[in-house]
Amino acid sequence: MLWTKDTGILMVQPAVLLGLDLGASKVVAVVAVQEEGGLLNVTGASLAAPEGGIRQGEITDINLTVAAIMRAVEEAMRTAGQTRVDGIRVAVDGIQFKGENLRDSITIASANRVITTQDRDRVMEQATNGCKLAKEETVLHRIPQMFHIKGQRDIRNPVNMIGDTLEAEVRIIVAPGSVLENINRALHLSSLQGAELMYSPLASAEAVLSREDAENGAVVVDIGDQLTHLGVFLRGTLFHSAVIPIGGMHFTKDLEITKHLGGISRAERIKRVYGTALPGHVPAEEMVDLEEEGRQVSRRELAEVLHARAIELLNMVLAEIGRSGLIHEIHGGVHLVGGGALLPHLPILAQNILGRPRVVLGRVSGVQGLSHAIANPLYTNALGAVKALHRSMNETTTRAPRTGGILDKLKRWI
Repeated sequence: MLWTKDTGILMVQPAVLLGLDLGASKVVAVVAVQEEGGLLNVTGASLAAPEGGIRQGEITDINLTVAAIMRAVEEAMRTAGQTRVDGIRVAVDGIQFKGENLRDSITIASANRVITTQDRDRVMEQATNGCKLAKEETVLHRIPQMFHIKGQRDIRNPVNMIGDTLEAEVRIIVAPGSVLENINRALHLSSLQGAELMYSPLASAEAVLSREDAENGAVVVDIGDQLTHLGVFLRGTLFHSAVIPIGGMHFTKDLEITKHLGGISRAERIKRVYGTALPGHVPAEEMVDLEEEGRQVSRRELAEVLHARAIELLNMVLAEIGRSGLIHEIHGGVHLVGGGALLPHLPILAQNILGRPRVVLGRVSGVQGLSHAIANPLYTNALGAVKALHRSMNETTTRAPRTGGILDKLKRWI
């Protein structure tokens, strides 16, 4: 809050929010300001390379990681013209992140049988405590899926309802304690105390899924540099998640190994400029000049290499959707995000492999501001983290009990 001498008016400063995405090839930072009316305005964004400090979601060199975080945050804050933040949320994932669906029930002990917040939390905690995976790893999220009471099923929020018993379906996301502790350590060393961690598929969904899509069944597929993460959503919540050990760098290495393009960096550039997931869209006679090598290579042959790897990845995505048991419930489409999703014609190939009529590049909604960040799949998870933080802060404010009128609040503040 600000008290201005000129006007004598008490003014409330807009909340400044910071979202981060810690990836193997990039650390992404975005700064957003909550404008009047609740609009979220993205005013700063930046990328920084961790230079090998992060591998498959795990910190392998904390000094390199901290340096990348600080570079990304400082540039995003400078662009936004901000020197403070009111909240920080960080999208994380990794090869050792796991998820499991749990179910448990309790008896409602109160005489009036009214279900309380404590009852809801107790049944979720009881389900988690009985899980072997939760005992071996650190629980990052405990996500309520659905509740049931005797005689009535599929309840979204049972609090204040009446029932003899309360049953909960819950999904937990876990990771090794050392992995999460070192991520938090890197954030602490970057002077980002109080940052909250968020599982990347949740951030992806927050960024690109409409409420209707999440309700009707949708899949987000985040194709990163080293890994692909996916989340299957139904009734507005996460029902299945998985990590696939294939990312955009595998496509690049396939090109270099099979076509000897002059190194990984050149292969990456050629992939971005000439790559496609559909060889049939490339004329058979089209060639790509390798000036450094003094020779040419068939662009269609390059596409065939990328096509083969894309088919492998998409078949693994299809298998995970099948494991969710919701393959016939996906009416909100498949949404591709991450840098690997930029491979031309990948959504068309995915339509055929996944048997889904709607496969799209995920587009961030619900924010305004820097178009080069909002429209770039590399920023999707960081933007989703900011959106989720913004929503949770608004929900907390809305639910806060009223403790007096505006005069009472002003007196307490003064």
